[in-house]
Amino acid sequence: MNKTTKGALAAGAAAVLLLGGAGSFALWQDQETVNEGTITAGILDIAPLAAGQWFDVSPDQTRVAIDPAGAFRMVPGDVLEYNATFTVTATGKNLTATINGVPGTVVYGGGLTATNAPVVTTATIGTTTLANNAITSADTGKTVSVKSTLTFDKATGGQIGQNGTVNLASYQVAVQQTRPGQP
Repeated sequence: MNKTTKGALAAGAAAVLLLGGAGSFALWQDQETVNEGTITAGILDIAPLAAGQWFDVSPDQTRVAIDPAGAFRMVPGDVLEYNATFTVTATGKNLTATINGVPGTVVYGGGLTATNAPVVTTATIGTTTLANNAITSADTGKTVSVKSTLTFDKATGGQIGQNGTVNLASYQVAVQQTRPGQP
């Protein structure tokens, strides 16, 4: 067989394969615009209504406003309380969240620690204390009162914590989404 014949046979075989395959491999497809609208994400936010205030609420003292950056010096047994109010924006069908003081924003020094001077936060709407400081989308637009209490453990003995510090200059209150069943 010469080269021309071989080439013609190869071209013919290729044409048969192409023509035979062209009709057997066809996949149909179609698409339509459904125009079902836009899904919008919710909002989780708190906005302070006014500057918060610290108070000395020690059990053996009369409640009095204090300036932590001023001349106030705490001693074992003292109880300090921070009060602030926030407007809550919580929109979203399945939105649940908690409002708390942020532990890492309290800076301890000189023998005072989160163990001997812990900060604990509670939240209320009106006169109702929020279980686990929880809020939901039903609370949007409401005023939440936040109370953070710092208790200098009266059992702190010796000279532990003398001249120590609890720096509250960067103290923060935060709202954090929670999702039951999620880590």
